[in-house]
Amino acid sequence: MRDKNFLVQIFGGTWHVYDFFCRLVIDLFITFVVIVILIAVFAAHKPAVPSPAALVVNLRGDLVDQYSGDPAQRAVAKLLGQKVTPQTRLRDVIAAIEHARKDSRIKALVLETDELEGGGFLGGAGLSNLQDIGRAIRNFRKSGKPVFALGDSYDQSQYYLASMANTVFIHPQGQVFLHGYGLYQPYFKNALDKLGVEVHVFRVGKYKSAVEPFIRNDMSPDARRDWSGVLDSLWGSYRRDVRKARDLKPGVLTSYVDNIGPDLAAAGGNAAELALKAGLVDKIADDDQMQAAVEKVVGRSDHSFRQIGFEQYLRAVGGKSAGSDGANAVGVVVAQGDIVDGNAPPGAIGGDSTARLIAQARYDAHVKALVLRVNSPGGSAFASDLILRQIELTREAGKPVVVSMGDVAASGGYWISMAGDEIYANPTTITGSIGIFGLFPTFQKTLAKIGVHADGVGTTPLSGALNPLLPMSPAMQQEFQLTVNYGYQQFITKVAKFRHLPVAQVNTIGQGYVWPASEARKIGLVDKFGGLQDAIAAAARLAKLGPHYGVQYLEKPLSLTDRLLIAMADNGNSSLASGLLPQTNLYATPWYNEMKGLANTLNTFTDPRGIYAFCFCNVQ
Repeated sequence: MRDKNFLVQIFGGTWHVYDFFCRLVIDLFITFVVIVILIAVFAAHKPAVPSPAALVVNLRGDLVDQYSGDPAQRAVAKLLGQKVTPQTRLRDVIAAIEHARKDSRIKALVLETDELEGGGFLGGAGLSNLQDIGRAIRNFRKSGKPVFALGDSYDQSQYYLASMANTVFIHPQGQVFLHGYGLYQPYFKNALDKLGVEVHVFRVGKYKSAVEPFIRNDMSPDARRDWSGVLDSLWGSYRRDVRKARDLKPGVLTSYVDNIGPDLAAAGGNAAELALKAGLVDKIADDDQMQAAVEKVVGRSDHSFRQIGFEQYLRAVGGKSAGSDGANAVGVVVAQGDIVDGNAPPGAIGGDSTARLIAQARYDAHVKALVLRVNSPGGSAFASDLILRQIELTREAGKPVVVSMGDVAASGGYWISMAGDEIYANPTTITGSIGIFGLFPTFQKTLAKIGVHADGVGTTPLSGALNPLLPMSPAMQQEFQLTVNYGYQQFITKVAKFRHLPVAQVNTIGQGYVWPASEARKIGLVDKFGGLQDAIAAAARLAKLGPHYGVQYLEKPLSLTDRLLIAMADNGNSSLASGLLPQTNLYATPWYNEMKGLANTLNTFTDPRGIYAFCFCNVQ
């Protein structure tokens, strides 16, 4: 028995040793695989720039200042083969074009706009952002290098950029569709009445029309006059830019739009031929013929002209769009999207999260000045004021603050902008809309339609005052209106303080009135015309940084998991689950995007007091 126990101990010990080494080998192997994957994913791979080559600016999806949404969720969706709305970051496009202008390896610029979304100012490509890219293209042309626009067809936003090229191609089956600018939105009064929903609205400002969809079935005459002036200004600017770029005679674009029916009939329905006859394009050609034209300049490689995409090019030249973190840097905080209370993901503006980024810039010893890039129609008044306060504190700390307005910086978007030492905008930026409103729906009549009634008892007249199942009491309505009145007075008083204007004058230009920046500059709401790069240069000048300084974008840092998922998705693994999951083009349909945008707008109403500085200004 003793010998048997001895053998059991020997074999048992041997087994434990064997098991330990097996586990050790497996753990080491797994660790090795993980390290290899991490190295493969995060290895700094710089694409080679062929010479000579064409820089291809292939714009996809929405043109944004900051990628929207949770980055990890977008990466996972790509890995699973799900539909992810593409986005093109504005600063990357401009940086690539500007760098290529001085790069002797790049002999031509090719614009591909077929996948660029041409939607409204907050979804797609607004005129102000298009003008920023247009300036970069014109600067590129000054180098003597040709610019080609290759397009199957062009909508209005796509054609704006194409018109900046030396040679504009169009497919024989294509068209140039220009339509001017408009602002159209649904109005819900009749529907709300039928449902028994009472929407209690409290506003200040004759032109504060953001509440009209809830209390009217159509646009008010005041709002119609206000927006007509804004839209006429935008369309006029579009026509001037294109006419100058294409060297067209006055009235050509107006005639092209106004007479599209009879002119197209005269062309036998051939829209490409009509665009050629009007001088909007230079050549009608199939894809292979377009590519052959570029090949004559840069040569051929594989099955097309020798080329490099702008995103690959940025990696090849060291990511020039991101700037650098030096001892002296200009910090840039992007405030893009609706303003909501609390924290918000990239692509939206959180009262707490955006304020935190501004505070980070203030406490960072390397950041000597701040640029706030604003592209927002506003939202929560409370959140807007939190962000404004951080701008004030940054200035008080001795760091200059310059505001760069994108397509829209209106209502709450202007609230967070007004404290800048200098405010830059493009002439077509939509701004102003200085006004606020309160909104509170009650549903007692809705429930009564199905026989449900709310009742109870409270200790004071205000008990249950904010219960949406009960009627809103006169006392509560008075409290709401007085709060809105106070908020508006605070708004115009602060504008007067920061913009050095009399309060009475701000009240006159306020009232919710929307201004194009071309007019806003005349009345003191904007200081200078220019894009983001102009604002960064101004901030460096105010901070006395001299010609050498870095540019540091302050954003929420990505976790290791986020970076791993994004890198995997960007390295061509987006087809991991393609073919396993059903695919649909639902997300590409205009009506779906319109409804989704409306639903997203409703998510903006998160102010803890129900008070909003918001502008329905999604111009299309």
